[in-house]
Amino acid sequence: MRFKKTLLIGTATIGLASSFTVAPALAATTTTPKIAVKAAIAVDSSTGQILYHKNTKQTLPIASISKLLTVYIVVQQIQAGKLKWTDQVKISPAVAKISQNSELTNVPLVSGESYSVRELVNASLVVSANAAALVLGQKVSGSSANFRKLMQTTAKQLGIKGAKLYNAAGVTNGLAGGLKLTGVSDDAENKMSAQGVALLASQLLQEMPSITQITKKTNLNFEGTTYEGHNLLLKGQSQAQPGLNVDGLKSGTSDAAGGSFVGTATKRGHRIVTVVLHAGNQSPTDPARYQQTAKLMKYVYKTFKPVTIAAGTKLKGASSAEVPNGKQTTVGLRTANIESVWIPKRDGKNSVTGSLQLDNGEKTLTAPVVNNVAVGNAYFKVDGTSPTYLPSNSSAISLTTVNSVDKANIFVRAWRAIVNWF
Repeated sequence: MRFKKTLLIGTATIGLASSFTVAPALAATTTTPKIAVKAAIAVDSSTGQILYHKNTKQTLPIASISKLLTVYIVVQQIQAGKLKWTDQVKISPAVAKISQNSELTNVPLVSGESYSVRELVNASLVVSANAAALVLGQKVSGSSANFRKLMQTTAKQLGIKGAKLYNAAGVTNGLAGGLKLTGVSDDAENKMSAQGVALLASQLLQEMPSITQITKKTNLNFEGTTYEGHNLLLKGQSQAQPGLNVDGLKSGTSDAAGGSFVGTATKRGHRIVTVVLHAGNQSPTDPARYQQTAKLMKYVYKTFKPVTIAAGTKLKGASSAEVPNGKQTTVGLRTANIESVWIPKRDGKNSVTGSLQLDNGEKTLTAPVVNNVAVGNAYFKVDGTSPTYLPSNSSAISLTTVNSVDKANIFVRAWRAIVNWF
């Protein structure tokens, strides 16, 4: 997996020297927030640029955040033409029984009745309906065991490492009732790292941007009954914050997972994803996960600002390449596309530079060189330091030539060789 090549840069991503830190260069002017959770991360959803991190690689229980993976798989099935939003899913007695379990969040599903894939996805995301998520897994793969395998395969394809996955809803195996796995402990529960969750959420947002039209809902009408959603950071909810345009994404709660939450917000056309795992959860209405998410989002917006590097920009450090055998011994280079860049608020555009890497693997080009042809990439730096990304992502930006360079004649090349000799 590779995110589109826009770039998010900030010194918060440089020099990851502690479990939660930003670059030493930023420390003198910005206080790193203390996010009271076991693990947390903030990234740009398009580029995978890391803005904040704390214990991001530890595999931890994620509870209902697992439903994001289930929905991601459903979206893939729809995009592949194997499933439709309007397809009907018939409810078995086992699924109906799970939907009535008072220990779980649910919407009631009636045995023998059918519900559309869209209805079940909406219920899974807005009110975290567990039976709805489980039956989606059944619809896709035919059995809990087969869907578990598909979840594991999909997680690996996304670059997620160390995940332990058991069912589509994120409940413990024992609470999956008649759909539970055999040969697996009743206490078994889905686990993933904060980094893995960020990868999953970012990819889901890229493949289905309209997912936020579902996740921004504060309630859901299902079969004539209104159910309240769980995201307290949405507009009009108790933890909504001025300046934070939150429109998703998914909460997760269990004894093992505590209060966890994947948030997403937009500002000036840029979307970030935040993950907080294992915040306080003293009661069903404990707002700790949302308070910590708000603190993290505010930190990102206070510390960084987005700028645009226009297509055709000659980037310092990657604005030209040598052409030793050409009539002209250098050729100008420019960025091929518009690039979105976040930099520390104290910095200007001139803090963004590039490190040149030519496609030929050499340090120079060989004439003849054709105009407006891609010849390599620039790897962005801020104040001379490289940023850090989620796995499978980088700041590689394509560079094209500004002009053509013909090959110098033999006499010119011979003279240059003589001069270089001395």
